[in-house]
Amino acid sequence: MYNIEFGKSGMQVPTVAVGCMRISGMNEKEVSAFVETALENGANFFDHADIYGGGECERVFSEALKHTAIRREDMWIQSKCAIVPGVMYDFSKEHILASVDGILKRLDTPYLDSLLLHRPDALMEPEEVAAAFDILESSGKVRHFGVSNHTPGQILLLETCVDQPIEANQLQFGLGHTGILRSGMECNME
Repeated sequence: MYNIEFGKSGMQVPTVAVGCMRISGMNEKEVSAFVETALENGANFFDHADIYGGGECERVFSEALKHTAIRREDMWIQSKCAIVPGVMYDFSKEHILASVDGILKRLDTPYLDSLLLHRPDALMEPEEVAAAFDILESSGKVRHFGVSNHTPGQILLLETCVDQPIEANQLQFGLGHTGILRSGMECNME
């Protein structure tokens, strides 16, 4: 497995994260085998989101780990927050803090290696995000911060207020999701 630095953190992570979006339908034995197989192959970067399976993916992941000899420090655990399914995106301080508390409880871990803001909130107030990030960092609940599916301009706006570096932008990409390629080819066209 090829590793890269996570942002400018100095920490090495695999170039491909192990997505945990679909594990809610698996039993604990299957998830244990899934995680152990990933680790045996050098994939120790596990990606979650509070909306995956309505939080069930995080819960079953933590329950499955209890049946293994895997140590927390041998994994990079990332989760995302800020989507209120079917309603809106919410980058308010209160929502981010409550989401992280729920994530940590379901994952049964005292900290996240990285937290990403999941999809842009067009009504974002960067000061709210900055206040939440400050609390999460100072409490030790989150070590690194990033975003998901943000444009460079949205990241720059966020960076006007947050003290923590935005170390990642996880982009959705696949055969049915080619927007990042189209944007790169269609930008600066006069």
